[in-house]
Amino acid sequence: MLRRITHCCLLACLLALLYADGEISDIAPRASAQTATPVVSPQPTPLPQQQERIKIYTEEVILPVVATDSSGRFDPTLELNDLLVLEDGEAQTIRSVRRIPASVLLLLDTGGFRNPAMKTNTTRDLSVRLVSQLRAGDQVAAFQFGGKVELIQTWTSDQSVAIHSLKTKLSSGRNGRFQNALAAASVQLTNVPPGNRHIVLVTDGGESLLDKEDLAAGMKQLYTAQATVHVISYTLLGRKAISILHPKIPVIPFAVRRKNELDTAVAPIFPNADKKLAEDLKHKSILRIILEGSYPAGLNLDFPIWRHSRDQLKTLKQNELLLGWVAEETGGDIILPASEDELSTLTDDLAREIDSQYVVTYRPKSGVAPKSEADIRRVEVVSRRVGLYVRSRRSYVVTGAPE
Repeated sequence: MLRRITHCCLLACLLALLYADGEISDIAPRASAQTATPVVSPQPTPLPQQQERIKIYTEEVILPVVATDSSGRFDPTLELNDLLVLEDGEAQTIRSVRRIPASVLLLLDTGGFRNPAMKTNTTRDLSVRLVSQLRAGDQVAAFQFGGKVELIQTWTSDQSVAIHSLKTKLSSGRNGRFQNALAAASVQLTNVPPGNRHIVLVTDGGESLLDKEDLAAGMKQLYTAQATVHVISYTLLGRKAISILHPKIPVIPFAVRRKNELDTAVAPIFPNADKKLAEDLKHKSILRIILEGSYPAGLNLDFPIWRHSRDQLKTLKQNELLLGWVAEETGGDIILPASEDELSTLTDDLAREIDSQYVVTYRPKSGVAPKSEADIRRVEVVSRRVGLYVRSRRSYVVTGAPE
């Protein structure tokens, strides 16, 4: 009996020593593995091939909104409840109203060789003045298009760098294509945050605005870029300059004496015809003016040039209407200086307007369905507060959700 108790005590001490050294951990699993019943782990149920993942698309529309008081000054107190946003006639719920730095892209036309009032030096001066009046933190880039589209300044928030590029790189050229310039500007704007993007277009429209297909393509790119377009137009200055250089040539008939039987027969009926005609005209005939060389200084008697000038006046007027429409559709405005002296004041007003812009966001009630085609949605922003005046873009493009 004593020997059995001794063996049991020795076995207990041995097990205690093994447990203390960590060797029991290797023994216990092997023992249990020999006696335990194998358990099959559950496999996930395969999904049917017809079942697709559920995708939820959300979007947030970003609208630039200019808010001013009755005197045209920036209103710094704009709040959510001050605005009503309508998309396709349906009221939307505004999520935020805030201010962020502006991204201003200068699009400078240097090819107006047919417009005597359009000068590269004038364009350079007003561009430099505009950049110097922008708020600190705004970033600027610049393109020139006169024959070809050329990037003369990449995005920078350093005003001195942008001004140096405008003074040293802007140069005159031939007539540039308006649509190519808009395409380059739209691509460049994708490198900056959305919401407060601006294009300052200095041009007279040139000849390219006559192509309606090009204009439609350029407008589609502008919608996609979500930029506000401000136009400084040379159209009014150009029309005035052309009218002075090529005034309208009066077609003046000249009186002749009756020489045939018909004239003699008419005389008893209108006895004072010669006197009346001479009194109404009171001018020499255009033929006699040419023969005597007594035409007034500045009168251009080159009829082909005169007819071309008349056509150019019509083109500038049409461009003025189209440029105004482009600006209003994107929430901007067109500036039509009547003289070069007005350019400095109007440029300062434009800089203040750019820095008077808020960014309004809302989630549209009509979402974007997958694989939907691009469409244009009409937008209207209305002031709810007396004395507050707001202006924004009239539409935006929905390109559809990715597949």
